[in-house]
Formats: sequence, structure tokens, C-alpha cells
Amino acid sequence: MKTISVSVDDGTHRLARVRAAETGTTVSAMMRDMLLEMLKRPAATAPAETEQERRARLLGEVLERFGNEGIGVDTSQLLTREELYDRNAAR
Repeated sequence: MKTISVSVDDGTHRLARVRAAETGTTVSAMMRDMLLEMLKRPAATAPAETEQERRARLLGEVLERFGNEGIGVDTSQLLTREELYDRNAAR
């Protein structure tokens, strides 16, 4: 049998020890069972999404929602540069 070391923060370790005690087992046995359950499931076929891909997807979702809900800026009402700086137009 091989040994695997896992580093966790103090709070997680404390909670794992409490849960193991509640269920009458050890943290090692609990982790072994969770690992075995995970390995029984088929592996994901799609590669994991990168952070850049995730951000681009989320931005696309937000922009799509804005478009569907009519949220945003209507640029058709903006003045052109010439209209904006035409000093005689206001007189």
C-alpha cells in the first residue's frame, strides 16, 4: 500500500477530523473512500477551461444578457466630434 500526503489548512483539517470521528472512521480512510469514488466516475473528456477562456465566456454571457434586456449605451444618439466642438451651433 502506498501513502499519499495532502496539505490542507488548519480549519479544513479540524473539520475533517470531526467528520471522521462522527462517522466512526479516520481521515485517511475517509480520503481513501472519496478518492475511490472519484476514480469510479468516467474522466471528463473535454479539456479544462483556462482562466482566460472562462473570463471570455463570462463576458460573452453578460453582454448577451445586456443585449437581451436592453441594457447598455445607444451610441446612435452621440454627437460626432465636429458637432461636439462646433462653437457656432449653440449660438
